[in-house]
Amino acid sequence: MTVACARSEVATVRSVPGQRSFLRRALVVVLGCYTLLHVAYSLHHYNIFSGQLSGDFRRVFKEAVEWKQTGILPLGNVLYPPLYYLLLLPFTQWNFPSVTYVFYFLQFPLYYAAILYLVNAVSPHRRPSAMEYFIAAVLTLNFQPFLETLAMHKVEGIEFFLMCLAFYTFRKRREILTGALVTLAANLKYLPGALAVSFVLKREWRVVRGMVLSLLVYMLLLTPIFRLGGVWDYVIRYPIILMFGHQHEGNRPEVGMEMQTLTGTVYRWFVGSAGMHEHFQTQNYVPVPHVHLAATIAMGLKILIGVWYLAFTQKAWKASERETPWIPHLLQLSLSLPLMFVFVQTSRVHYAILLLPAFVITALILYHAPRVFHWREKLVFALAYSLTAMAIPGGLLNRLPPSPVWDKHYSFAYLWLSLPFYGYLLLGLCIAWCHQRWYEADPKDTTR
Repeated sequence: MTVACARSEVATVRSVPGQRSFLRRALVVVLGCYTLLHVAYSLHHYNIFSGQLSGDFRRVFKEAVEWKQTGILPLGNVLYPPLYYLLLLPFTQWNFPSVTYVFYFLQFPLYYAAILYLVNAVSPHRRPSAMEYFIAAVLTLNFQPFLETLAMHKVEGIEFFLMCLAFYTFRKRREILTGALVTLAANLKYLPGALAVSFVLKREWRVVRGMVLSLLVYMLLLTPIFRLGGVWDYVIRYPIILMFGHQHEGNRPEVGMEMQTLTGTVYRWFVGSAGMHEHFQTQNYVPVPHVHLAATIAMGLKILIGVWYLAFTQKAWKASERETPWIPHLLQLSLSLPLMFVFVQTSRVHYAILLLPAFVITALILYHAPRVFHWREKLVFALAYSLTAMAIPGGLLNRLPPSPVWDKHYSFAYLWLSLPFYGYLLLGLCIAWCHQRWYEADPKDTTR
């Protein structure tokens, strides 16, 4: 009996790792199948062949054509910095559908390369494992802002690629190139400038040198086109207005669901349920009661978060620490990404594709050091991703039984309640906690 019991106990102990391995493989299969179904659903319902051509891209292309024909790109009438229009100039002789197809299909190899670079920027191994690529792919392909960007071939997709490449080149100590990539991304649209701020705060002067040099070259190229005053507007004045102004287009004292920022969230607090129903029915902007108080509260919260972020990033690092400890530095750079949506005045939901590098980086760090991080960090990460990614397509959400508050407008309510923005904040909290845990952990009791 004793021998039999002992054998039974040994068999039970030995079966635990096998059971965990089976559960892990089952989870991989389930996630892989759901990801394939999610991507297939999205590509089938939202693509350029179903007549859903991007209105933003159409307008930018039309303005680029007018610029080519007249030589005038009027300041204040365009949506993007001049670099995006320069990118489109070679295609202005083509018809619009043909250009649309080129930019749509160009995304697929671009996103593939972006994930490769990003995983290699994080992985502690010379050759990342298949599981690392699987984690990055699952997070990317279930990310609603990514899928929306893919469907409408938004310029944020190109910025996403440049940011992933910048993380990789910085890991490889090619700082000048890193600075040039960040400058390129910020001059396609301004939001990636948050990475530039992070490099300045960390006193990464070689990266800053690359940013300054590439910016000077860019301004010299633009000066013959727009003259010095126009270059100043595009490169300096407009980004400041985007950050702090209240008269910028789409930035008025009104509220809309797409405004997934701290300011938009505070405004919706003041509007209440009556304004929500009005917005759902009319799809028009809703005035904000006590707008000056709302703006003051939003600014106060920005100041508090800004002071905390400055304290968080006050310590510089050495180039020799790029490999070890690389993880806390990577977390500090990633933290600048969710803070974009705290400080900008206006945004749209698909802009959150610029948060995807931070999600992938954090997930891979959690994967590589399971004994360092507690359930708290993992739970907050899962919640942050779920809120931001909108892992269930909005078209399926709207088929749920009617709600007494928002009827069948589940996807609208999802945005009105600022759930994506709260996901951004939780991502920042998760990154900060992971950074703290990394330094608190006992090196002898980790897998670092």
